[in-house]
Amino acid sequence: MHEPESDKPTIFLASVSQIKMAVATVVLFLAGCAAPGNPPPEFEPDRDPAIEQLRQRAQEAYELRDLPVAVELYQQLMQRTEDSTAARQAAEISAALEDWDGVDQAVARWLQLEPEAQAPLQFRIIAELRRGRAETAASRFRSELMPRLAAGTVWPTAVALFAAAGDARVAGQALEELLRTEPGPAGFGLLQQSRLAWQLGQQTQALELAQAAFDELGDPASALWLAGIADQLDQPERAMAALRTVRQLGRADAGMVMAESELLREQGRNEEALALLDTLDENTEVLYIAGALLEDLGRFAAAGATWQRLASLADVADIDRHAWLTGVLAEVLELDREAASWYARVGGAAAAQARLRQAVVLARLGRDDEAMMLLRSLRQQPGTEVLEQTWLIEGQLLTDSGHLDRAVALYSDALAELPDSIELLYARAMVAVRAEQLELAEQDLRTIIQRDPENPIALNALGYTLSDRTDRQREALRLIERALALDPENAAILDSMGWVLYRLGQPEAALEWLQKAAAAEAHPEIVAHLVEVLWQLARRDEAMQWVERHRDQFSGEDVFVDTLRRLEIE
Repeated sequence: MHEPESDKPTIFLASVSQIKMAVATVVLFLAGCAAPGNPPPEFEPDRDPAIEQLRQRAQEAYELRDLPVAVELYQQLMQRTEDSTAARQAAEISAALEDWDGVDQAVARWLQLEPEAQAPLQFRIIAELRRGRAETAASRFRSELMPRLAAGTVWPTAVALFAAAGDARVAGQALEELLRTEPGPAGFGLLQQSRLAWQLGQQTQALELAQAAFDELGDPASALWLAGIADQLDQPERAMAALRTVRQLGRADAGMVMAESELLREQGRNEEALALLDTLDENTEVLYIAGALLEDLGRFAAAGATWQRLASLADVADIDRHAWLTGVLAEVLELDREAASWYARVGGAAAAQARLRQAVVLARLGRDDEAMMLLRSLRQQPGTEVLEQTWLIEGQLLTDSGHLDRAVALYSDALAELPDSIELLYARAMVAVRAEQLELAEQDLRTIIQRDPENPIALNALGYTLSDRTDRQREALRLIERALALDPENAAILDSMGWVLYRLGQPEAALEWLQKAAAAEAHPEIVAHLVEVLWQLARRDEAMQWVERHRDQFSGEDVFVDTLRRLEIE
């Protein structure tokens, strides 16, 4: 079978590693100095044609990855204009070329043009680190960058910058030097060393240092850090012990209690998680998580009442986050009208994602025209980060409403704009199969496989399509075998293996694979295939057991209903 699709929200409860480690995200212009950054943005045309020509030549050289020429042109541009973006681009490309003197020159000009900016100072510090000058990097951080940082971001920023050294020894030396000149309480240095080790991929060392820091400090910050690492390394009891210890000492804050609650949820201990949340004052996050937990437990009336309290909160710290979480919980609870209304209220950074969810919900409410207008308006916004998703969702809406040819045409328009999109190619292939445009489907799936030969989803999709819609069973088997080797537990691929063996006249061998697939996921298509094979093997009592078990659940699924009709099963 092909991979099933879902239109449900992808984020309900954040994992402990996402919301408990309490690490500030530091956005650097330079993540690794190993490759140039993003393409330079478009500029307003300069009145001087010579300057505009120089800018165009620099952009062209950059796009062609002729970096030595590009950096020389950007260096000229930064000196001849007041454009700080040219200086930034010169710094980025110089770093990619490991030309640290060039970085220094570009940063100096950048600071002339933007004296209050932090990014050029970050570049300068990383350049010192890449030269192996750990003490100088620490000194520059302390004297130049640290005074511009908010108190809570100083050490996370330092750790992130030092980790970009590309050399664990240099990074460690820089951190030690900063700790020498900016000491904290006992255990504080161990906590920062743990954070650096984690950033450098030294997981075992990071965990040991985190434990040592917690043993010294015993405070919420060190407990959250230890819990986050332990959870990432599949040691939930160790994570729980740290959080519980601080709570029992009366030092836990709301964030820690929520972290402990989330760990309990991950272990399937939802009632205990709810009991912990009940000890907290109600706010956006607490009510959202409580509502999702109640829904998981099947306590839908209580979940609905919790949503009502969430929606009624009057004094919220972040109105956009509150609107987003209220919309998500409403959608989880299948309150689609309410979800659409709340998604419409979301502004700020999450606005585009909220509009996508709003479009999906509107479509479920039968308001397809509104949904499509919303998606098209998103596409018209300059620089939208959800462009691909708007095409994918609109295409799915057309597919779901039976307009298969229109969906194929829409995806073709999308691919003209985003020709490198694997997701759009796959989406067009899947709807092309349904529209009986098998040549196009095969072409798209082979394009994906050519670009990514180890893509199990595309390999399986092509194999299953060839098996189900053509007589090319041996070719289909080879493709599905490749997919299975890459993802041996995938229910869709297990089903495809069973189906191709059945089509090859090997129903006994097929049955084993289909039983594995059904045990992994009782999807309508998997169950339909299993019923058909059992029926053909004259194991009709077993087939009827599967039919009766899922008849009501799959009564609206075409593949299941059609199989029963074809086999004349009442």
